[in-house]
Amino acid sequence: MGTRKAHNKTRLGCAQCKKRRIKCDIKHPTCENCLKRGLECSFQLLAPSSRFSASNPCQSLVPSSHQELVSAPKQLIAKKKAPYEVHVFRNGSQGSSSPTSTTSALWVPDNFRIPTEIRFNDVWKDCRSLVPSGFQDLFDHYEFATSFSLASNDPAKAAWRSFIPELASTHHFLLHSLLAVASLHLARLHESTTEKRDQMMSLAASHMNRTIPYYSTQLLNVNAKNAAALFACSTLTAVYIFRTTTLDFEEIRASVPSGTKAFTTEIIDRIVQATVRPFHGLRGTLLVLRPGWVWVTTGCLAPICSRIWWPPHRVPATAQAQDENRRLCELENLWMCPGREYESHFEHLSQALQLLRETFALVSQLTIPGNTYTPVTAIPYAANDTTVGWLVDRGAIFVWPTIIPREFITLMEQKNREALVLVAHYAILHGRIRNVWWLEGLGANMIIGVAVAIGRENWHLIEWPAKAVGVDLETSFVPQARKGDREVVEIDMKMAMDVV
Repeated sequence: MGTRKAHNKTRLGCAQCKKRRIKCDIKHPTCENCLKRGLECSFQLLAPSSRFSASNPCQSLVPSSHQELVSAPKQLIAKKKAPYEVHVFRNGSQGSSSPTSTTSALWVPDNFRIPTEIRFNDVWKDCRSLVPSGFQDLFDHYEFATSFSLASNDPAKAAWRSFIPELASTHHFLLHSLLAVASLHLARLHESTTEKRDQMMSLAASHMNRTIPYYSTQLLNVNAKNAAALFACSTLTAVYIFRTTTLDFEEIRASVPSGTKAFTTEIIDRIVQATVRPFHGLRGTLLVLRPGWVWVTTGCLAPICSRIWWPPHRVPATAQAQDENRRLCELENLWMCPGREYESHFEHLSQALQLLRETFALVSQLTIPGNTYTPVTAIPYAANDTTVGWLVDRGAIFVWPTIIPREFITLMEQKNREALVLVAHYAILHGRIRNVWWLEGLGANMIIGVAVAIGRENWHLIEWPAKAVGVDLETSFVPQARKGDREVVEIDMKMAMDVV
């Protein structure tokens, strides 16, 4: 009995050979079997188009019987050009290579760079014509530095970096607030250089003063077209107020003679105004979100303002958080105590205290101990006042000022002792934040402001906040040495307060 001739099996043959169950030589673009029998080999379907193929231009995927139907008229066929080559010469090597007659040579210098104005991915392409050429660097600083400091998670950072510039091109009040914060950030980075710092501070104040009139006008009519831009502008305005409030505290402290024990009414009023100012700054976002919540949370800025992943029930998450909740509960004894007649503002104080407890509980739920795996989007947070943990979302600390009753803010402005004590305890949350340039020193300064306003006889009421943030009340109002004197350019803060 004869034996079958040995052969190598292949599974890569063309469809025609597989159908006939014969061996295919896998020759491209047409195998020998199909070529002998005049069949259309399936390999032709894998051949590149004649426009990109270096093979014989006469080969085509279209059968020869239909060539004249699809061929282009002779007058439309472009003449084939000679190949174009690019030669790059560096360090005086131009003479080392001589291009042929059919080759075009291009010399690129060592310091060649594409100007920012013609970047293909330039997010500022629609904004650059709106400001003088001297401000163009502010755009780049915002895009590559400031925008990343405005959020802690990547989706929100992307929104600040990409979507906000797009909105700013059609809403000029947002453009000016954006440039104001970028200038303020540069002033912070150049704090050791007096001239550069003062220049950036002046520029920041100028842009913010241009923002406020247009921003306040738009607030009167929040709609689908301007809601997102107004929300972004209100947030940037709050950032501006946070940073400038700290600078205002430094100026006030520098104006008080060393060794002063009793403060004048003027100094106390300035300190209370500076303490209340961040609350007004945060309330501006509320004026936008109340009528425009749907438009903002369903648009491109949803990652910035939407917090659907926060725990729905606010309860202390750790033993320390439970102890802090107990401390806060005891504050109600300041106004709800035997022998003191009930007053109408007690209700606002109790409501603000309850909301403050919930805010502390939320922060504890979003805080991760320092010895665990650190998420990329977390920020340093001194949860236990000694070691540094990680806060997943710093937006939690801004909840309380936005939801407290308006009457409570009025009590703060009236220097109500109980209201100011609650403010000092809230400042603990700010004081525990680390590595956020626009929150630096704000918590400590708020506690110092409360200490001045309530008087030395009531300092025992804010002993815990002062210890938690590391404030020595006895020496806190000693004028601080600064790196050079700062020339102050005032922002129209009265106008800003009227807006919010």
